[in-house]
Amino acid sequence: MHSTRSSQLQWSNKGLLGILRATRGAPAARPARTVEDPPEPLSAEELSEIAKNWRSRSGEDEGRADTVAQALESLAHHRRVAATRSRAQIVGQRISAFMKI
Repeated sequence: MHSTRSSQLQWSNKGLLGILRATRGAPAARPARTVEDPPEPLSAEELSEIAKNWRSRSGEDEGRADTVAQALESLAHHRRVAATRSRAQIVGQRISAFMKI
């Protein structure tokens, strides 16, 4: 069977409206999340809180809970360091641009 569809892109009303808003400078509405979308990453504070909850678990599997808590704390620390480094790099770039170095 031959398809009657053309090879051109099929535009939806929602897509066209987003393009028009973007070209006019108005902020486009954020699309609604679907089930297939990946979850938002957790912040360092949220990871620390979850690690604390894992540490407080009681039962026969305390070794595993401690291992999971250590991994979560390590990830939280990494996120904090990465965020600090990013801010420091931005400040350094701004100073360099200001001084025309």
